[in-house]
Amino acid sequence: MRVHFVELNARLNTLATKPVFPKYGTPLLATILKGRGHDVRIFLEGVSELDLERIVDCDVVCMPVYAPAYNKVKELGARLRRSGVTVIMGGPHVCLYPDTVSGLCDYAVRCEGDEVLPELLDVLAAGGDPGEVAGISFRRGSELVQTPDRAPPAIPSVIPDLTLIEGFEAAARGLGRRERVVNTLQTSRGCAFRCRFCPTSRLFGGVYRNRDIDSIVAEIRAKLVYNPFFFVVDNSFLSNRERTVELLRRLERERLGAHLIIFERHEIGKDEELLRLMRRAGVRCIIVGIESLVDANLKSYRKEQSSQQVRRSIASILAQDIHVIGTFVLGGDGDTPEAGDQIVQFVRETGISPNLFVMHDVEEDPARRLLIPLERRFRTYYDLDQSTDYYDYATGNFVTYFPRRMRPSTLQRMVVDVYRRCFSHGSTLRRVFSRNAFASVFGVDHGFSMRRLTEVVGQVSDDYYVEYLRGVEEGLYDGEELVPERLAGLTKLPQPRSLQQDRVDQRSYGGLIAALAIPGLLRLRFGQA
Repeated sequence: MRVHFVELNARLNTLATKPVFPKYGTPLLATILKGRGHDVRIFLEGVSELDLERIVDCDVVCMPVYAPAYNKVKELGARLRRSGVTVIMGGPHVCLYPDTVSGLCDYAVRCEGDEVLPELLDVLAAGGDPGEVAGISFRRGSELVQTPDRAPPAIPSVIPDLTLIEGFEAAARGLGRRERVVNTLQTSRGCAFRCRFCPTSRLFGGVYRNRDIDSIVAEIRAKLVYNPFFFVVDNSFLSNRERTVELLRRLERERLGAHLIIFERHEIGKDEELLRLMRRAGVRCIIVGIESLVDANLKSYRKEQSSQQVRRSIASILAQDIHVIGTFVLGGDGDTPEAGDQIVQFVRETGISPNLFVMHDVEEDPARRLLIPLERRFRTYYDLDQSTDYYDYATGNFVTYFPRRMRPSTLQRMVVDVYRRCFSHGSTLRRVFSRNAFASVFGVDHGFSMRRLTEVVGQVSDDYYVEYLRGVEEGLYDGEELVPERLAGLTKLPQPRSLQQDRVDQRSYGGLIAALAIPGLLRLRFGQA
């Protein structure tokens, strides 16, 4: 069959750091289908020309769905179905909320697609019954068919083929263009922990799996032609220590010259032997889930850590000359208006880079212990009336609920303020002179990319969203404290207005980043990493 994948960005594309930055799963699935004999192309927004006539020139269109891109997927999906092409949707949003796409597509894949998508295409090509394919939802007349859940698959050893992206060669080749591609890599899936705000367990069936090491090495070799930096998409790089050590020792022997950026919990800081091995194997940056500096928050999140333990671990990681990005979840019940100042002070004391996310909760069953009770979520009070404008703000940068100890507008201003203070021009320029060569390159790139994000989010916040939140919160707070009795009288809320156009300028700071990264790149090239 001829199969086209279409991957769309959010209207407020806060995740964009480079033009060529597909989600890992899209090229992987496309490559799997190509290996089974299908004619496959990927249309990646920002790289490919999204010409509807070309997109529908196929048998099937597959679309990954991410919450902040939901409205764009919804609009394009309707146009695709009117053309008569079969539309299949999958991805994180479909796994978590399959009912929200039942009217947008012909088939919804509710789980990882490595096995189910090829099987579904085989059934469709043969004119068989899709009801025999586990892990999907579809309509048969007026009936919504939900086939049985499917066991999580082993991680494929397939190397994603980025050249399947329409327009990739033009975007990724040529003088000065190598830095335009973000290399992604997967070595495992799932996580052994169950933090309450994290959807990983539901997305990956609660099962942790490691990938074949030979295929990991082969993928690194294949992608080094684009650049030596690899963003490892594993939710937890270290959930299986024995297997991780085996992988790191292999990478150390191979001496590939790759620089890895990984996600891991703070506990890694307690294992100095492993940190030294990571450093020798090419791990240059660890994204650590700090989440909060307030112990009451950490307990409610089920993080199984204290702020003091995190501080010691961060110091241990930095002592091994590995850069740290700390992720923070803002707006927990223990957070007050002073939380932002605490984060800024911590960032300045340690020299780490921060990533902020506004609190959210993917659990919707009141019988479970909800992190954010339903009565405190804006969505509970929206008059939906077929409108889904609120999805435009589901980027992790906007407040969408009533915090307990500060107003929504206070929290929204705090997010932008912390970013502006942590990613000032001066703080980013100082990264150029970092003793660590990788930190000098990545710190500049990440710093100005985050400044661009701050400008985008800050513009929407300043121009409209903070004022919207002030109207939403009016009469519900006593100072900065939510009054439950007043909230109990709330019956409805207006939705925020739709973001009508994409708001990200990928060219912003591009030349400055390239120029300031040169000293660090030269140091990396001559072995001073």
